[in-house]
Amino acid sequence: MKWSLERKIIAVGFGLAMLIIAIVNIISYQNTDKLFVRERQLEYSYEVIQKVRDVLTTLQNAEKARRSYIITGNKSYEETYNTAIQTIEAKLTDAQRATTNNPTQQQKLDILKPLIAQKVSLLKQSVDFYKRDKSNTAIQLALTDKGIIIQNKIWQLISEVEKEEQSLVQYHQVHSDASFRFTIIAKITGYWISFALLFIVYSLLHRQISTRQQLEDTLRESQQRYRNLFEVNPHPLWVYDLENLSFLAVNEVAIKKYGYSQKEFLSMTIKDIRPPEEVPALLNRIPGLRWADKRFATRRHKKRDGTEIDVEVTSHELTFKGRPARLVLARDITQQKQAQEALATSEEKFRQIAENIHEIFWMRDAEADIVLYVNPAYERIWGRSCESLYIEPQSFLDGVHPEDKARVISNLKNNIKKEFEIEYRIVRPDDSVRWVWEHSFPVKNGLGKVYRRAVVTQDITERKRAEEVQRNLEKELELNELKIRFFSMVSHEFRTPLSTILISAQLLENSNKEWSEEKKLKNLHRIQSSAKTMTQLLTDILTLTRAEAGKLEFRPQPLDLEDFCFSLLEEIKFSTRAEKDIVFVSQCSQRIAWMDERMLRSIVTNLVDNAIKYSPDDSKIYFTLAAESGQAIFQIQDQGIGICQEEEEQLYQAFQRGENVGDVTGTGLGLAVVKKCVELHGGSIKLESKVGVGTTFTVRIPWKTDLGEVKR
Repeated sequence: MKWSLERKIIAVGFGLAMLIIAIVNIISYQNTDKLFVRERQLEYSYEVIQKVRDVLTTLQNAEKARRSYIITGNKSYEETYNTAIQTIEAKLTDAQRATTNNPTQQQKLDILKPLIAQKVSLLKQSVDFYKRDKSNTAIQLALTDKGIIIQNKIWQLISEVEKEEQSLVQYHQVHSDASFRFTIIAKITGYWISFALLFIVYSLLHRQISTRQQLEDTLRESQQRYRNLFEVNPHPLWVYDLENLSFLAVNEVAIKKYGYSQKEFLSMTIKDIRPPEEVPALLNRIPGLRWADKRFATRRHKKRDGTEIDVEVTSHELTFKGRPARLVLARDITQQKQAQEALATSEEKFRQIAENIHEIFWMRDAEADIVLYVNPAYERIWGRSCESLYIEPQSFLDGVHPEDKARVISNLKNNIKKEFEIEYRIVRPDDSVRWVWEHSFPVKNGLGKVYRRAVVTQDITERKRAEEVQRNLEKELELNELKIRFFSMVSHEFRTPLSTILISAQLLENSNKEWSEEKKLKNLHRIQSSAKTMTQLLTDILTLTRAEAGKLEFRPQPLDLEDFCFSLLEEIKFSTRAEKDIVFVSQCSQRIAWMDERMLRSIVTNLVDNAIKYSPDDSKIYFTLAAESGQAIFQIQDQGIGICQEEEEQLYQAFQRGENVGDVTGTGLGLAVVKKCVELHGGSIKLESKVGVGTTFTVRIPWKTDLGEVKR
């Protein structure tokens, strides 16, 4: 039996775990044995050190007892001395026995043995001389000096022995510790690796068991699903034998769809549901199906009533009841195919229409920068090939007029998901300019998502030309209307002062000597006032006419503004015979400015005249002259009828008057003249008014200028 990869891993893992545990135990045993050996070696080293020290201690005790006996003569010290001399040789022998396994130490003890014998001999001589002659100290000192020399040699040898044994103790201790740590680490590592391998083995075993259980469950579910799929599938399903082509099984849907009973189906072959003309081709394909796992195809099938349908066939190879067979699912696509044919017909009609209209029809992808379709009208209007647009979808912008390109690009970016219309110019390769109108709108799919953008572009050059002609005609009609209004106004405005002059002249002509001088002066003043009105009217008309024609000359020159304003107000008061109180206030520290006196006269005269005309007789008019930020400020404030806010902007147009002026005479030219003259000075005019309260006009004109004499 062939083992799977998981089973191999489990066997190898379990074997490795056992092997590692065995190796760890062997290593542990070996290290423990070594540890015991080193412990015994440590004990031997400590024993050697103790034995050597005992030899040295006994020798020192004998030396001390000898000295004490010689000095005091006390017999107890002699007994101590004798005991030490008797035991020293036995202790040296014990030390030699303890170092049997260490030749180096044996060698040193062999050297130590005669030195100890010499030392003992000197000690015995010293005691014997003392017993014979207690007063002979010279001999005692000589023997003591020799003893000290021998004692130092003995001490040096014993120190070397102790030092070497201490080194051995340290060596054995270090290796014992290392062996112990290695044993612990080896055990921990080995056990953990073994545990990990056993855990992996357990996990694989558990997963294998779970997988097998899942496979069994899946197999049962698959078999159940297959049975359910075959029986309740909404499409016809059947199984046929690959050798004799007979039906082996068929579901209920196929029975209903094709009109045969189950018994009839199981007695038929698949040749019986195919049109006769397709049977030879079927028989040729059957041998190849034995090696085909999955096949897709479109076929025609014949129902029991003879009706033929188009079906999409999906087949799979299987073994059914021990025989080679194929499972077939047949989906009826007759209506779908008819819909596709209808769609193809519709698309052909659309293509015929799109390619024969005069407007450009575009279709672009909403996400990618791709032109999906553009009709031949693009070549006729843009003068560029459709192929160039397919290759470079943004190439149509190359033909947009430079003055319109930024606007077109901005419009495209801002309305990428919206419907919009736009008009712009294009420049054809022959440098001719055409106007186009473009209507772009998004196209949504069945989910309501924008996935296409359709564009219709129309050449509106002729319409633009017609509109231009229409605008010129309208402008000409407007000019004619202005002329009519102008002549009507002039005739009306001139008729009144001329009538006044004529009547006053006739009265003066027919007057008798009884007329007083006052009465005669009154008629003369009427004549003068009417003539003044006609002169101002002609001046305003001439100023506006020259300004509109661009021939009004601007001639600035040094002008004393304060004297100018005083003088002009005197003239206005004299000519209008106004009873209103005009209050003039000058706030200028500097008086000389560069301005056109003639235009400045028109500005001030018209503003003051209006203030006089539209104010009550007992009201005051304030005229303020000031300077601020390099500008001369002329402010005229009245307490008259005021101006409606809705009419403020229109009052600067020619022949425009407020609706609340009543029967007060006027031409509607004054403020238009003021506006033109202020603009020629490079200044500004501001209006503040409230109906029934009064009006304030503020004119600001640059104080100095170096323009010289300029025609505007």
